[in-house]
Amino acid sequence: MLIALMSVIVDYNLNTYIVLFEVLFVLFLHELGHFFMMKYFKVQAQGMFFMSFLGRQIKSLRLSDSQKEQTLINLMGPLPGILIGVGLFLVVENGFNNYYLLELSYIFIAINLLNLVPIDPFDGGRIIGGFFFCKNDQYRMVFTLISSLAFIGVGVYFQFVPLMIFGFLMGLKVRSLQKSQELHENLEETNVNYKKTYEDLTDREYWKIRKAFLKKNPKLEEMIPSGYTLWENERLLVEQVRQILRIKTKPDLSVLAKFGILIIMAALVVVPAYLLYQNREIFDWYLDRTNA
Repeated sequence: MLIALMSVIVDYNLNTYIVLFEVLFVLFLHELGHFFMMKYFKVQAQGMFFMSFLGRQIKSLRLSDSQKEQTLINLMGPLPGILIGVGLFLVVENGFNNYYLLELSYIFIAINLLNLVPIDPFDGGRIIGGFFFCKNDQYRMVFTLISSLAFIGVGVYFQFVPLMIFGFLMGLKVRSLQKSQELHENLEETNVNYKKTYEDLTDREYWKIRKAFLKKNPKLEEMIPSGYTLWENERLLVEQVRQILRIKTKPDLSVLAKFGILIIMAALVVVPAYLLYQNREIFDWYLDRTNA
């Protein structure tokens, strides 16, 4: 049903201003869910990207080292979106037969269900990754590789080229994680602590991490002044150092709490899927209006 909803939206409405506005509106509310939860905890979730104007609002927040905080931040994107979508659908089901309201409900449900898929980089993938794969770079690589192959496979099956391209780009991330793992091993051998925030780094740690990164990238090293001389584009190296750092996540979610989160995620998938399946005639009415 999810694939059917997305295909209808793509096939028939992509070139209309209305559906574009609806998609942007749904994405904006999705991001707001993450944003307000971050502001509530006064932290950023690791590995999350925002629309530019929201990103500026959270730039000053420290990165979270709490499994609980990061899980709730990730969950509060798709959860309110699916609830809104289901609510709008129930309004239509109970007699308010408005085409655009129904379309908006489908978009809310489709986009947010897609974000619950347990593969990287979706919210569901970040939650599952935080539960099971955050402690080991090797596990993260395997999880990202599986995600990459899943995107490519689905793209090939549905002959959807953008999805295949995205899958291949995810494959490049696997190589990036592999290089990070090698770099982390080198830093551990030289007793450099990279499991901290950038703000907590000492000058000595920064320069050692910087040097280790440049050794892994000899072409870039040729362009950079040797020793402790700042490069004219040092901010680019600062960002690379930030990417190398790993904040140790506190396992402050109990097994029971994790199980509860997984139950909520399953319910967010099953309930709207069952509701849409039981009301297929409404979807048929939407298709007829779309084709008219």
